[in-house]
Amino acid sequence: TPEELAKEMNGYVVSDVADPNDPTKKLLEAGKQLPSFAAYRDDGTTAGGCWIYSGCFTEAGNMMARRDNSDPGDTGAYSKWSFSWPANRRIIYNRASADINGKPWDDTRKLLWWDGAKWTGYDVPDIAPTAKPQDVGPFIMNPEGVSRLFARGMMREGPFPVHYEPFESPVTNVIAPKVRGNPVARVFKDDFAQFADVGSPDFPYAATSYRLTEHFHYWTKNNHVNSVLQPEFFVEISEQLAKEKNIANAGWVRVWSKRGSVFAKAYVTKRIKPLMCDGKTVHIVGIPIHWGFVGAAKKGFPANVLTPFVGDANIETPEYKAFCVNIEPTTGPVA
Repeated sequence: TPEELAKEMNGYVVSDVADPNDPTKKLLEAGKQLPSFAAYRDDGTTAGGCWIYSGCFTEAGNMMARRDNSDPGDTGAYSKWSFSWPANRRIIYNRASADINGKPWDDTRKLLWWDGAKWTGYDVPDIAPTAKPQDVGPFIMNPEGVSRLFARGMMREGPFPVHYEPFESPVTNVIAPKVRGNPVARVFKDDFAQFADVGSPDFPYAATSYRLTEHFHYWTKNNHVNSVLQPEFFVEISEQLAKEKNIANAGWVRVWSKRGSVFAKAYVTKRIKPLMCDGKTVHIVGIPIHWGFVGAAKKGFPANVLTPFVGDANIETPEYKAFCVNIEPTTGPVA
């Protein structure tokens, strides 16, 4: 059942775990759910599906099913609503909300503070609860414990963070107008030739690809239940763009970039709104990615027919989230 799977993902105790300070006492009892990832052991006495989900289904029950929307302190944490991994922590690096002495930077927006013996507040500390504020900084993944606004030797660009527009952009980079994209991104010559010009009137709209709640990447289009929930390829546009282009909700559209074109149903929504970029209205075309030519769902065009081939500067993640397209109403694809 889903509950059994969630319990296994959370983690459980395989055999009793004794208290190292008093072997006559049990820290963890066989058959019980783990309270958090801190209870995992590397000796086979505990097991679980994924450490970050530990705490989602404890002995107290299904934490993911909680629907208490109380928000003490008005922080926006809502710590009793569902479960947030890891450890039900709502804001990562939340130690940064307090100064070196553990006092909140802003008393009107307190999140965590040091009470003299431990960290307390409205969120789960993202450091050891008893770590003294002078000893541990908020950015625990960096050895120096602080963020890096100046980084040498660890990034291909730098040493300071710089804003770059995508290689395909409806507007020029206002910070560095002569720079297109990230100068140290990985782009091959032939791929560069397939980019639309910056501000091109042929491709005036900013497109972005994304996933939907009901699907996981391209896998679940092969699952009947997921395919029933989201059966068909569509694109999302604002009411303003729909009016401007005379596109009806659920009507067919053609979307094309300099690399290819797709046909899809249009979903006209209030969720997507035009942007104002350097004094220019920029419309957005949202393109979910989950469909293809096989699967239990209806056949649909892969979103990557449209996307550019760019590897980001540091880990070469494809630049599929920002590119330029055009859109028009149509009668639908030819069978």
